Amino acid sequence: MTRTIVDASAPGKLFLTGEYAVLGGAPALVAAVDRRVHVRAAVGPGDGPLVIDALAEHERFVVSAPLRADIAGGDAGAVLAAVESVGGGLLGRAIEVVVDSRSFLVGGRKLGLGRSAATLTAAVAAFLALDRRAATDDVLRHALDANARFQSGRGSGGDVAAAVHGGVVEVRRGTGGLGVAPRRLPAGLQLVVGWTGEPAPTAPLLARFDAGRAPATAAALAAAAEQAASAVAHDDAASFLDAVDRSSELLARLGDEVGLPIVSPPLARLVAAARRVGAAAKPSGAGAGDCGIAFVRSAADADAVVAAWRDADIVPLPLAITPDGVRHAVRAERELRVARA
Repeated sequence: MTRTIVDASAPGKLFLTGEYAVLGGAPALVAAVDRRVHVRAAVGPGDGPLVIDALAEHERFVVSAPLRADIAGGDAGAVLAAVESVGGGLLGRAIEVVVDSRSFLVGGRKLGLGRSAATLTAAVAAFLALDRRAATDDVLRHALDANARFQSGRGSGGDVAAAVHGGVVEVRRGTGGLGVAPRRLPAGLQLVVGWTGEPAPTAPLLARFDAGRAPATAAALAAAAEQAASAVAHDDAASFLDAVDRSSELLARLGDEVGLPIVSPPLARLVAAARRVGAAAKPSGAGAGDCGIAFVRSAADADAVVAAWRDADIVPLPLAITPDGVRHAVRAERELRVARA
């Protein structure tokens, strides 16, 4: 007897510009980074439950149809969202899934690199490959649907787009769905990443943020996002750096207006330390903790940012933008059964 095995992986992400503004229709620039979630899905010839081993959480879940509603979050929740989206008779088949997202954690604390989006994207690719439907467009469509299920319709989908395509992407929400275009940083710029050491859950922040309220800062934040997207499209480093600095100030102001701790004290410290050595810097993502980013023009400038962050109790992360998006490979494996006397 043989079983089909799919090994899939997808990268994490960092928002470069456009967080929160993207929820109102402005563009966001999102970069895939070289930390990957790995998902292995194995399906045998018979019927049986869905078994999920979440290595980062040290948990095993055994799920039969219908799906268990009590598995709402974590790696298992992302896998179940992928199952719901892909469908195609997955439930009822004997499928074993192993999820390894440990590179997205330090000491059990999350880094804020889009672990859930990477997990569900890799799971979607694996499940579609089992059904021979793993074209990039199919993966993106189902991963965006799975992400909406996982986050109750919240979130921009930019993290999913980066996980699918890799590199830097510009995303924009519209009536036709999420538009995605490949981009690259202006020539001569380098990305430096720092971690506050304080994990921040994204979902509660999004739940409290209502883009429809149009706070006073929303228009200015959208304008900064438009400037950054235009600067990247036209290879204008100076305009991009200006948009980054403006975005940082506007995110702090937005947090004050809507009552969200977007720029937490550690993030403010991260930004201030990077600026003292001449870098453009801002929080990355929903804020309240997790990561911040800086942009510099040389390796010496990057070293200066790293040193300034260490002095400010910010943890530099050895991350780089990766061109590789979601990947998968399919193989058959013969199951060996030992006869018992």
